[in-house]
Amino acid sequence: MAAKPLQPLVLDSIGIYGLNRQSSPASLPPQWLTTANNVMLDEKGRVSTRKGIKQVTNNISSHATANTLIVKSLGEYRSATGATTLFAGAGANVYKINTGNTPYTLDVQSFSGGTTKTDGNWQFTNFNNQFYGVQAGNQPINYSGSAWLDLEDVGSYAKPANVTTFTPSCVLGAFGRLWVGNIGENRDVVYYSDLFIGQKFQGGSSGFLDLKNVWAGDEIVSINSFMNKIVIFGKNNIAVFDGPWDVNYAVTTSTFGLNEVIEGVGCVARDSIQLIGDDIVFLSSSGLRSLSRTMVQDKMPLTDLSLAIKDELRTNIVTGNMTSVKAQYDLSTGSYLLGFPSKNIVYVFDFKSQTPDGVPRITTWNFDTNKNPMSFLSTDTNLYIGGGAASYGGRVGIYDGYYDVEKVDVTAAYGSSSACTTAGHTWESGTSKCFQDIDNTYQADFKTVWLDFEQPGISKFLKRFLGIWSGGKNSNVTLNWYRDYSVVPTSANFTLDPTASGVSYLWGKSTSLYSTPAQAKAKYAPAFQPAEYKVSMSKAAKVVRLELIQTVSGFKSALQNITIWAKQGKIR
Repeated sequence: MAAKPLQPLVLDSIGIYGLNRQSSPASLPPQWLTTANNVMLDEKGRVSTRKGIKQVTNNISSHATANTLIVKSLGEYRSATGATTLFAGAGANVYKINTGNTPYTLDVQSFSGGTTKTDGNWQFTNFNNQFYGVQAGNQPINYSGSAWLDLEDVGSYAKPANVTTFTPSCVLGAFGRLWVGNIGENRDVVYYSDLFIGQKFQGGSSGFLDLKNVWAGDEIVSINSFMNKIVIFGKNNIAVFDGPWDVNYAVTTSTFGLNEVIEGVGCVARDSIQLIGDDIVFLSSSGLRSLSRTMVQDKMPLTDLSLAIKDELRTNIVTGNMTSVKAQYDLSTGSYLLGFPSKNIVYVFDFKSQTPDGVPRITTWNFDTNKNPMSFLSTDTNLYIGGGAASYGGRVGIYDGYYDVEKVDVTAAYGSSSACTTAGHTWESGTSKCFQDIDNTYQADFKTVWLDFEQPGISKFLKRFLGIWSGGKNSNVTLNWYRDYSVVPTSANFTLDPTASGVSYLWGKSTSLYSTPAQAKAKYAPAFQPAEYKVSMSKAAKVVRLELIQTVSGFKSALQNITIWAKQGKIR
């Protein structure tokens, strides 16, 4: 049979289910992707580029001797009046993120007593207008709204009876008490404070929950509140205790009855636990889980939220450093971020919509090794990301714009305020230093499954690729297409160059608030019309796999659809 006329092979919903590395690429429908790196699934379900990380602080070297300190923890203190203060843990210090300076400064905090801090991997919590921090091997710390103290220096302090070294690794403020767990000498005991007195763990109505008879040989990883219950996560088990409230939500008791024990399922990473709506999500040895589904798993057996990457995630759990794993639910994007710093990968679970299996869609973020996210914090206004490794330590950025923006100290070239500002840079008056914003591009890429266009066994003579993108001005794109299960692609390149359909600058101005062209930061960027991009293709194939590699250089882009124009040959 002769070749048929040129026909369009249309992919309207490419990648809308997100990443799947569990199933064979040859067996999946075209809605799945096998690579989804530095992309998000936007509000319209389109594969779009992630935002960048814009550094907002100078580095710690401005206030210390080196910039090699990794920002391992971030926390937000909220006062009774609603005022907020941000803190970062790095090295042997806690730093205040001083948002009153430009750029923000990381101001080292002093403590009473001189207790040595060994690391910056704190877990912070707010309780009764106070801010607390704990980490393994360290004494708890307290911030009153004006000063930091070692907890043992706070008035009426009393550690639990029969505890020699009070160094809990997890903390929770809930039900009118401060809760701590996993003390070196008592890894299976949770201690709770006197009512509304977070430093008093002996006397009054303070007490403890001993889990030795609840689970044998396990240790506490984290303590959380959920649906008027205290949930204690061990590595291999979960214990649920009834909360102390009566029907009028008044604290009535210091006795907490055991409600349920979930055996064989626990949490392997303290900082993976996040509250999402009326549920808790956590990382278990088998993958990402929902607590509510786990508690009713007989009626709702689907408890693994990471089915599409199950084996890869399990490998990272086994071989990775679980104490460094960080997670954050970002309300602005509806995404749960799960970072494995030791593996230089962040898994992004999109809870805005689900796959047909009823689980969140997944993509990934990857960064230059030195700029790998080490901690997260979501506030009412920003998603903060703590970075740092080796030569790029001591920095905090926000998820914003479409560059990875780095602040570089250029004081040697611009040593005065006037010279610095004239050059368009930022002068930090407190340290007499000049900082330049460097806009770094980054790569976004995705790869499809093997596509037969519902015509298996039929050769397609590939003639033309047609892609429709929204946005992405000045982005260079490489198109790779693989034929019939080959690992060697044929390639072509093109540049996204859409036409502006209007300008959406803040206040209608032509420049941004930072006195630089708005296009440079893309925060108040022009709006672009969707544009078509055509690429000539060649050779025949029964199945085709597409890979698109894009340089993100200031603007968001989103893929609308793809059409492959081909001629069909004979059936073989």
